[in-house]
Amino acid sequence: MSVTMSKPPKPFKVKRDPNVVRGVHWRSSEERQEAKRKIEAIRRAAERAHLEMNHGVDLSVLHSPKVMLGLLLGLVVLGGLVISAFNRPRPVTVSALPQQQHRAKRSLQAVATALTLYRVHTGGWPEQRLGLYALARNYNVPGWKGPYINWAYKDPWGTPYVYTMPLSPFEAPVLYSCGPDTKPETNDDIRVFEDDFSCNEGTWRRQEVTEAPQEAPETPPVEETAQ
Repeated sequence: MSVTMSKPPKPFKVKRDPNVVRGVHWRSSEERQEAKRKIEAIRRAAERAHLEMNHGVDLSVLHSPKVMLGLLLGLVVLGGLVISAFNRPRPVTVSALPQQQHRAKRSLQAVATALTLYRVHTGGWPEQRLGLYALARNYNVPGWKGPYINWAYKDPWGTPYVYTMPLSPFEAPVLYSCGPDTKPETNDDIRVFEDDFSCNEGTWRRQEVTEAPQEAPETPPVEETAQ
């Protein structure tokens, strides 16, 4: 008995509808193009997010003029703060404060003595435009016999001593240190007073000449006349 073999059946191919994408049926080719564009936009956004996470912040924002102006203003403000911090006077500790105050007081008394010598020799106080520098250098002032001082003109806190010429040569000048806060006319100013302006060569005070009181002449007694 012979067996006749039949030919194997041909493979069945399913025709794919071009309007169907992954099980979704699009109405037209424009819808398919729009879907592809959205998918591509999502892919690019994911790539940018991945790059930012792996490579830090995107520096392209620095090209914006507003961002550059903000950075420049920030640098200017920071530079001003640094400069003011360097120029700010050093704080004075409580333990060192009395010692510096005593040193400033001694220096002021020495300046007051030098001013008094200047006043006795020249007949007047240093002019305001010259200030305390007139005690160390002769500005062609008649009678000058200096230098009367040869040291710095600043207090222990680095602030120049304040000197104000009086209106009259028979008044004491104003002389003081601004103290730890380096500001004039405050409660911590260290001042010298009128009695501190003295020296062993004379005095600046007005010499008042007092005359001895004259004795009243005796009046002769009035004789009583008989009536």
